Amino acid sequence: MKTIVFAHPWNGSFNKAILDKVVEKLDETKEKYTIIDLNKDGFNPVMTEEELSLYSQGKSIDPLVEKYQEILKNTDELILVFPIWWMSMPAILKGFFDKVMVKGFAYENTQNGIKGFLTNIKTAKMITTATAPKFLLNITGFGITMKKANLGGVGIKKTKWIHYSLRMQGEDEDRKKFLEKVGKFMSE
Repeated sequence: MKTIVFAHPWNGSFNKAILDKVVEKLDETKEKYTIIDLNKDGFNPVMTEEELSLYSQGKSIDPLVEKYQEILKNTDELILVFPIWWMSMPAILKGFFDKVMVKGFAYENTQNGIKGFLTNIKTAKMITTATAPKFLLNITGFGITMKKANLGGVGIKKTKWIHYSLRMQGEDEDRKKFLEKVGKFMSE
């Protein structure tokens, strides 16, 4: 099963159009998928003191965390659709990684570093938007951090990434082309 994690609060956003294109392509190929829409679910990315006290045990008091972990156990491809704000993922997605990808569930510490447990997820696909171009995101380390630390650290070995750099003029045609690219990307 494929799992889409969507992290944009506005239903009229270009990220929502990207999500719609992803879903359209999965429906065309009759793929099974689940959407985790962090904002619509009302996911709270803030780790409270009580949650932090349970963190080292790999536990949470947030029922959505358990739900998301169950979904991830049955996932073979993870698709992340999100904007990049301030050279980073939105806080709600960072909270998803902080609260869901916990020790004991997603990884363990070993003498040689982290050993990821989510090896059932064979591939991750990231589709991002930002005002910054992809080369700048790579220079600042965003891509390598996502691929090697956030995803690789939990056992996902293969990550593909496409990015749309938002501009102020001439966007309509560029956005149509990027949505076509998303469609092709989903077929890879």
